[in-house]
Amino acid sequence: MNPNYCFVPMTQEYATEMVHTWKYAGEYAIYDSDKEADHLLDSEGWGRGIFAVLNPAGDFIGEVSVEFYDAQENCTEYTEYGNEALINQRELWIGFGLRPDLVGGGHGSEFVAAAVEFAVRQCRYHGDYAHLGVAQFNQRAIKAYQKAGFEIYDQTTGAIGAETFECFYMRKKLREASEE
Repeated sequence: MNPNYCFVPMTQEYATEMVHTWKYAGEYAIYDSDKEADHLLDSEGWGRGIFAVLNPAGDFIGEVSVEFYDAQENCTEYTEYGNEALINQRELWIGFGLRPDLVGGGHGSEFVAAAVEFAVRQCRYHGDYAHLGVAQFNQRAIKAYQKAGFEIYDQTTGAIGAETFECFYMRKKLREASEE
């Protein structure tokens, strides 16, 4: 466990703060949290797949979202996250949000590595990979993800809200086949 981050269930207070105040500059505005309001404010996911991240002082500094997809790309319902056998037949996808004033400060790869470790442990996930999607223009995030052990393996067109953009799919190997 990384002592720099404490992962707790998302709350109304944290989600509302993100939706109303987390605004990113320039082309990164595509990541403004108001575009993900339906997801962040879905209390069914709090503590199952949506978590707030606190620093050692207890300040709200980030968000982690965990989702599982089957082979037909259907998203697993939060109510099924306790079904360890089911979860381990799915792909783990993870998303991150770092408070805008902390972006670009060199914390990205450590934050990502800690979030992946938390997600795997929290969900008792035994699959081979953690996956994520990232806009191709977001080179600083791509570098942080690569430093945390992710590799690009595909590309596609993604969307956040009404905006579409080219994105990479990245994955991180969690364990070798011999570790099973």
